[in-house]
Amino acid sequence: MAKERLNKFLASAGIASRRKADELIAAGLVSINGKVVHELGITIDSEMDIIKFRGKIVKPESEVIYAFNKPVGVTSTLSDKHAEKTIADFFPKDIRVYPVGRLDKDSCGLILVTNNGELANKLTHPRYEHEKEYEVILKGDEKKIEQFARPVKLDGSLTQPIKVKIIEKLTGNRYVVSLTLKEGRKRQIRRIAEMLHLQIQELKRIRIGKLRLRDLAPGQYITVNARDIIT
Repeated sequence: MAKERLNKFLASAGIASRRKADELIAAGLVSINGKVVHELGITIDSEMDIIKFRGKIVKPESEVIYAFNKPVGVTSTLSDKHAEKTIADFFPKDIRVYPVGRLDKDSCGLILVTNNGELANKLTHPRYEHEKEYEVILKGDEKKIEQFARPVKLDGSLTQPIKVKIIEKLTGNRYVVSLTLKEGRKRQIRRIAEMLHLQIQELKRIRIGKLRLRDLAPGQYITVNARDIIT
């Protein structure tokens, strides 16, 4: 017997994160032994029960986690008819993986690509507070840069404090700055910079949890383990 929650099973099979899997179940897209289920929190026997998603049998996959250095100009999705290039263009077509969170098109750096829905949930849900560090070249007043540390109101609620460290002063009132966040609201750094009248000249994510980008070249990826990222 291999009892586990249905949403966890779907996540481990690379279908979606646990939260998204619950939405798929509620929408009637999942069946157990030929019967469509809507009940959340249901438990299945992964060795005996036949689980189908959209009519196709779901089987657990071997876990894969890739650390990818996303170049500028690449969209952080697997499919976008309006994008010139997506993350999917860098991975073999027979690998069913998806990006964890997003980096906007104009940003670069570390992004995880995986079929581990549980890991994706832990890294994207704010309650787990896994740090993400960015190296940013900002142009503007140094005192304004220090104000990045203060919570601001975005999307109707206050942001969590950001760790700010000025690494180097460049010519032309430009600074290399380290910004460390424990949440990832949509375009958060860029929106705050705009509020503070600061110009972002480069935005690169260099760390997720314990994992650092280091010398991984743009457009390249390596295989990593979950323990390399979080404890």
